Amino acid sequence: MTIRDVGLIANMQETEPAQIDPPDFERKIELSQVELSYKGLPPALLAIMMNATVIIIAQWSVIQQEILIGWYLAVLILSIIRYLNYREYQNQEPSEATAHIWKWRAITSSLVSGVIWGSAAFLLVPLQHQFHQTIIIAALIGMAAGGVLTQAALLKASLGFLMLVIIPLIIRLFTLGGTANVGLGIMTTLFLVIMWTGALRIHRTIYQSLSMSEQQQHSRMIIEHLAYHDSLTNLPNRRLLYERLDKDIARSIHHSHIGALIFLDLDNFKTLNDSLGHQQGDKLLNQLATRLESCLREEDTPTRLGGDEFVLLLPELADVEQLATELSEGTAKQVQEAIAQPFNLGTSEFHIAASIGIVLFPCHGDNADDLLKRADYAMYQAKAAGRNSIRFYDPDMQEKANLLMTLEQGIRNALKQGELTLHYQPLVTIQGVLVGAEALVRWQHPEKGLIDPNQFIPLVEQSGLVSQLGEQVLEQACLDITQLIETGLIDDSFRISINVSPMQFSSKEFVNEMIEKVTSQGIQPNRFTLEVTENSLILNLKETVDKVQQLRKAGFSLAIDDFGTGQSSLAYIKELPIDVIKIDRILIKDIHTQKADAIIVEGTVSMARNLGVTVVAEGVDTQETLEKLDDFGCHIIQGFLVAEPMAFELFKDYLQQYNKRDGTENPIPPPL
Repeated sequence: MTIRDVGLIANMQETEPAQIDPPDFERKIELSQVELSYKGLPPALLAIMMNATVIIIAQWSVIQQEILIGWYLAVLILSIIRYLNYREYQNQEPSEATAHIWKWRAITSSLVSGVIWGSAAFLLVPLQHQFHQTIIIAALIGMAAGGVLTQAALLKASLGFLMLVIIPLIIRLFTLGGTANVGLGIMTTLFLVIMWTGALRIHRTIYQSLSMSEQQQHSRMIIEHLAYHDSLTNLPNRRLLYERLDKDIARSIHHSHIGALIFLDLDNFKTLNDSLGHQQGDKLLNQLATRLESCLREEDTPTRLGGDEFVLLLPELADVEQLATELSEGTAKQVQEAIAQPFNLGTSEFHIAASIGIVLFPCHGDNADDLLKRADYAMYQAKAAGRNSIRFYDPDMQEKANLLMTLEQGIRNALKQGELTLHYQPLVTIQGVLVGAEALVRWQHPEKGLIDPNQFIPLVEQSGLVSQLGEQVLEQACLDITQLIETGLIDDSFRISINVSPMQFSSKEFVNEMIEKVTSQGIQPNRFTLEVTENSLILNLKETVDKVQQLRKAGFSLAIDDFGTGQSSLAYIKELPIDVIKIDRILIKDIHTQKADAIIVEGTVSMARNLGVTVVAEGVDTQETLEKLDDFGCHIIQGFLVAEPMAFELFKDYLQQYNKRDGTENPIPPPL
């Protein structure tokens, strides 16, 4: 198991294990056994010296003093050596790698001690003096029992000490002869058997307890690891990021250092998941995690927040903002280069990019929540700049972000309170025949007035409200067209065009929902043209063809909206059973001055005519543009030259004026 710093729970919050590998439990248990053995050594040595002293005093009058002193010195010297060994053990903090060395030191010293105490059976048991014989016998039996208990964690030390102390005593008792001594020898032999069995049981109990403790500790480490790390990539997660970031902010403020937070989001990662599956997406994320770690310093923290969002914490980069900016940008560029390399996904390679936002702390904030939000804002600015870009947080972003949040909440309220309304812009032929109108959403804010659709439509899509808006638009369009039919302002050929968002169109229930909602209002689907952007249509061409065929069979017309701003591939047009191509105003507005635009528009009109597809030109604002389109053979137009988008009541007035024409007027209905 690799951990950057030592520790379990507290330090797990400070460090990031590369992984939690199954430990070598035998090595860990061996280390714990050695620790238990050495932990009980000082009191055991004290007991040994006290026991030896009592024996010397008791046997002083019956055993030669030279023998007693020599034996006592042997006990004392060995005890001192064992104590010094204990102190060395304490100072070195042994590891799993050195556990076996300390284990054999402990066993060897126990066996030597057993030899010394076993020799007492021959040296210190007198031939006569039964009282003095009893003293030494009791002392040796007590020592044997104590040795078994204190050395039970190390079975070889425990049994070896027991045998070396008791077997010489048994031999001595039987050689002394006499009924009493033989009886004591038999009882001592029985004691040996009992203590042998007890030593095995005690050792087994200790081993099982240590084994369970190690397994529980490993389980706790896994739980702690999972609590602070992402289960897929094994990178630190949001919880660990917050804890480290809070501490790094405090250190930066205290030491006047500047750190950075890099927020990156993969561009078009959903496309990978949709096309190759989530399993391949997970493979890419794992490879990405490895690449991110390779771009960072040891003290940096790569984090996966979730999905395809990652945050890199770079503490203490520099003492001045300019240098910190340069270093963090250098790291971000290194990350971009690493991501730009192809990802090997088994049978295929996949290329992807990332949008990156950077904040500096404490320059741009002094708490984790604010910094993450601001890094997120900067990242979205990078996406808005065309993806695969790097943007630093700018305080102006905060004001824009607050405005966006206010707008988003306002949109939610607008949907509930009916503030979003439909305006209609007519579609006419160059000969002046009104063939339909496009329904355009407008937001009539109670305080700010009419808000530009370019401001709130992207927010509707980002906030997931596009389906709700689509339902309201379709419902209102059905009510409006019903009123127009009932008042006789339109004929059977008149169609209302409705914009369909990519999110709506990608829904599997889109076709059924459209048919059901229109027919439930008593309107025939042939009253509607559904406008879908070309990028939405080509994401999944086979599925798109099926949907378009079903919609056309039900009576809807299908139009490619904003043609010329997306992929603009003419190859897929022949695959799609569409009815209308709407050329975007970007190409239309300069066809009378820009030769390239004119060539593209003329080619598109010619191609569509040969395929039997109707062409509508958007953004026709001048007479020169109209005349050029007439030359190209594009005969349906939409733009300010005809009329601006107008509220429904004004649109009804426009229709009434159109129906009153006697044919001698300008063939193009005049703007109101």
